[in-house]
Amino acid sequence: MKAYGWNNHIKSMVLISDRDKTHPITSRFDGTPKLDLWSPAKVKTATKNSYKDFPVFLTSKPVISARVKEAIEPFVKDEVEFLPLIHEELDLYMVNVTKVLDCVDWKRSDIQTFKDGSLAGFNKLVFDFEKIPEDTYIFKFKERATTLVFVTEAFKDLIESHKLKGLDFSEVYDSEFTEEKELEQKRNYELALAEIERNKGEEFSYEEARERVDRGQAVASGKWKMQLDEKGRFWLGNLNLELKYSWIMPIYMPPVLLGYRWHEVEKSEM
Repeated sequence: MKAYGWNNHIKSMVLISDRDKTHPITSRFDGTPKLDLWSPAKVKTATKNSYKDFPVFLTSKPVISARVKEAIEPFVKDEVEFLPLIHEELDLYMVNVTKVLDCVDWKRSDIQTFKDGSLAGFNKLVFDFEKIPEDTYIFKFKERATTLVFVTEAFKDLIESHKLKGLDFSEVYDSEFTEEKELEQKRNYELALAEIERNKGEEFSYEEARERVDRGQAVASGKWKMQLDEKGRFWLGNLNLELKYSWIMPIYMPPVLLGYRWHEVEKSEM
């Protein structure tokens, strides 16, 4: 069995909502039902991109098009609520995932904690797949029910069979991913970083790196990479353990990167 993070493709359109603080759209989506309190919420396009089936909503709540709803509703009707949105061009729904599981493998997961010992986050998340029912399509886990959504291989297959685009299924959690395979993955990752170091040429400061990126070049420093897309927008990539870059369009740069030395590399496909 495999599970995937609900991650939007970088080519998905971006939405924002009207700033109505009294509407349930601003509340915590922790798995509790909201349909009885819901009235259609107004959203508008912040960034026009190619994919419109899975728009990005800035508070990380899943949004889907009407044709996605039609495709998945018979399979997920007991796991989610479809909350209607108002958009000037599209028929959209926010997805409230109500299936919340206790399914983290705490022995194999690597967690971050606050000073009081409470959970701050995960350096590595591993699921106990015996606690995820076989007929599951979409779920959350209770410790991060307000922020993280996951789907199974059955959901992925359903989306791909209908040729729906806008989700990135590169973040994979696999029931067959043993500790042996995990160690091999880490070795391959370290080898890839070492290869980047061996092949780097002239190094330069972050300021010069940004100037080169603005001229259309790509630069890297260790696991980090910066480049523009075909529309001239700036992206920051982080090489993950699957040896693929996870891309974000940062609001600000992590201060630690400002002191790194950078070098030119080939641009990645985005």
